[in-house]
Amino acid sequence: MRGPARQCRSYREATLSDDCPPFLVTIATQRSGTKFLGTSLSAGTLARSLGEVFQPGPGGADFRGFFAEFVAARGGFGFEAEEMGACLDGFIARLRERVAPAMLHFDLMYNNLGSFAPIWSMPSGAPGSNFLANWLKSRRAGVIHLIRPDLAECFASHVIAETRGIYHTGNDADAAQGMQVTLGAEQALAYMLPILKTRRFVQRAFGGYSRFLEVTYPEIIGGQAVAGPQAERIARLAGFGPAQVGNLFGPSPLRQTAKDKRALVTNFDDIDRMAQNLQRHVNDG
Repeated sequence: MRGPARQCRSYREATLSDDCPPFLVTIATQRSGTKFLGTSLSAGTLARSLGEVFQPGPGGADFRGFFAEFVAARGGFGFEAEEMGACLDGFIARLRERVAPAMLHFDLMYNNLGSFAPIWSMPSGAPGSNFLANWLKSRRAGVIHLIRPDLAECFASHVIAETRGIYHTGNDADAAQGMQVTLGAEQALAYMLPILKTRRFVQRAFGGYSRFLEVTYPEIIGGQAVAGPQAERIARLAGFGPAQVGNLFGPSPLRQTAKDKRALVTNFDDIDRMAQNLQRHVNDG
């Protein structure tokens, strides 16, 4: 933000002030702490997170249902930028009304950046031409880019969660379950390389955007709430002052799926070396 931000004291002020974004969005890949950040926000009093609002299926924000209503009301849909923007504006307006007077927060995953409808697709083309990134910037959204730098840990977490059938737990006993898994090299490559490429894509797409903030996992974790320094940075992005940080975040009920992944993964060091090599390759490319 340019200059000292005015401290928005309510959702209504945030919608009326140029200093405060109308809503917050976290852009990340899966297994990067998005649910932890979202539940911590929802545990406070100033914001409410609705998670992956474009995810199809039960428990979501029913974007498919909204889209069907939107198209029916118009009598058709040509998937032009103006129509798509109007549809997203209407959907987000509905979500903001749903959480008011709190500030809306939602997650936009890497593999949803390449599409408008809830179709899982990585982004393609030039970063500056990405529809969703440009829509977020034009609407003055506060964008949190949540990065998990350790890709081997991220991939291991994904496989362990898949194997256990446990993705988000509030039970420490779940995280202590003993098991042994071996990570496949081809599967690891297919998982990690798109994440690295999309991370750079997002950084380029939002280069120079004043309401773009990068935070990292696990640095955002401070016990069961968002760590103080990261919480203060996110609060500033949202337009809230230092005195309001404690009201923006609360304790998350979630625990790590597996605290010591090296003890559970038989070939963790091999996958870690692959991740480091991929990182150097993408950074040099």
